[in-house]
Order: sequence, then structure tokens, then C-alpha cells
Amino acid sequence: FQNVGRKLNPVLAFPAVEARMEDIMSNSLPFNSWFIDCDATGEIYDDYSPSHPATQEEDLAARLERMAYIRDQYCFVVGSEGGNDFAASTIAFAHGIELKTFSWMDDDMKKNRDSEYYIGKYYNPAGGVAEHFSKRIPVKDKYYTLFVDPRYDIPLYKLVYNDSVITGYHWDWSTFKIQGATADRMVREVLYNVPPLYHLDAAEWKRYQKDIAAHHAVWSEFSRKAVLQEMTDFKYLTQDGAVQKTVYGENIAAVANFAEEAYEYEGNSIPGHSVWIQMDGKSMIYTPSLQPGNA
Repeated sequence: FQNVGRKLNPVLAFPAVEARMEDIMSNSLPFNSWFIDCDATGEIYDDYSPSHPATQEEDLAARLERMAYIRDQYCFVVGSEGGNDFAASTIAFAHGIELKTFSWMDDDMKKNRDSEYYIGKYYNPAGGVAEHFSKRIPVKDKYYTLFVDPRYDIPLYKLVYNDSVITGYHWDWSTFKIQGATADRMVREVLYNVPPLYHLDAAEWKRYQKDIAAHHAVWSEFSRKAVLQEMTDFKYLTQDGAVQKTVYGENIAAVANFAEEAYEYEGNSIPGHSVWIQMDGKSMIYTPSLQPGNA
């Protein structure tokens, strides 16, 4: 990882996985889910060593086997980083599909602690949420365009797996992490049926509780129904991608307006940075209203 260490052939690793799981679970800790790093990222290899050869097909099968083992042996909800197509039959949640980690691409985010773009340290001496997760930062324009701006999104994964795999952000990028992007990310969470991500301790909860509660009231009602359906349609309603429509099943729809000006849709005026929601024959418009400093 990052030019340190070696890759372990997963065909050889299964006994170690069993032993480690048995050891951890012998503590009778009440886990109900398990995150398996990297298995679903797509790092599939041939092993050319004469002493333990393996093809990419065997590598992939071994990764799926160990994820399925943890899921079935211990009745866990299992997820993995990436969540690529080959793992969709095995995992329940895909970490990082909705916003990948990209801080490693720029020294101001990764190393320069004096930069406003620095993502933050992994350690909190007070014992609460680490700065890496709680510090709100701006994102440089080029990275914002590439990774954050919803105008360039196409929900290809959701169009196939909405009712099968829960997709989330990489843990670096909580809903509140990026300054100036929170409202649009909340709108997008409804549009694409994406769960919010929060890193909370007592201080963070006090800061964000009103915004979280207000968003949850809308998002959870929508997702509870949308997650049971296939995403059956997606459209850009404007050429620049600022207005988008998703449909789930036959009767659930959302139209998100990421532009500044209002958008007229079927007799509804959708304000900028808002989403029109239709469920069970009823409709509403949701505009995230955030506490000062949380936008």
C-alpha cells in the first residue's frame, strides 16, 4: 500500500481469515456488520510465483469467498471499499462509490498542514472525532469539478443496483466535510438515494443535530421507499446537467435543481439547490436549510 509492503494472494489467505474471525468473534462483541477493505475495489491479479500460482479468476473467486464466508457464517451485513460490479452479488454496501477519496492527489490536502485545503490529522488528543473527519475544508476548483460537482454525475451503478447494494461516500468525505457543498450534497442524497455520512461525537452532534434531524425527516422517508425499487430512469433536464431527474419503480421520482435560478417542472417552481419529490401520488419541494457555518 503506497509502495509499502506486499500483496497477499487471497487464495492462500482464507485459513488466516477464518482464524482471525474466530478469534475476534470469541470475544462475544455484538457486531452486526463488517467492512472488508479493498476486496471490491477491482485490484485483481495474476500470481506468477511457481510456488503459489493463481489466475485473476482464482483471485477474484477467493475474495468473494471470504466476503461470503463472513456474511454467512456470522450473519453480518457485509460491505467493501469500491463495490465494483463483480462483488454486487455478495456485498450489501459499497463504500466510496458516491465520492471517492482524492486528498492523496494534492499535497495541500495531504501534507501541507498550513493550507486551508489540508484534510486534517487522524488524531484528536481530546478523544473525539479526528480533525481528518471533522475539519471542514474548501476544495480546489479542479477537484470540485472532477469529484464533487453534481452536474457531471451519471448514476450508472444506481441504475443497475439501487435495490441491491447501498452506495456511500468514502469515509473522508462526510456530508458536511466540504465547505459550500453541503446543501447540494443533501439534495443529491435524495436524488440518487444515497445515505448521508456523519462523524459524530458530543461536540459534532451539538453543532449539526438540527441540520441532521431536518434532513433525516425528508431523506429517510424517500429512501425507505426508493431503496426497494430499481432506478428505472435518469435524465438531464437541462443541457448543462444542473437539473436532473431520477425515477424509482413506477411511482417515485425526484427532480433536483443544482442551479442558482428556479426551474419550472410540470407546474412546479423548484428553487435553486432544491429537489422536488413525488411519492404515492403526492409531491413536495425540499430545500435544505442549514445552520450558520454549516453550508
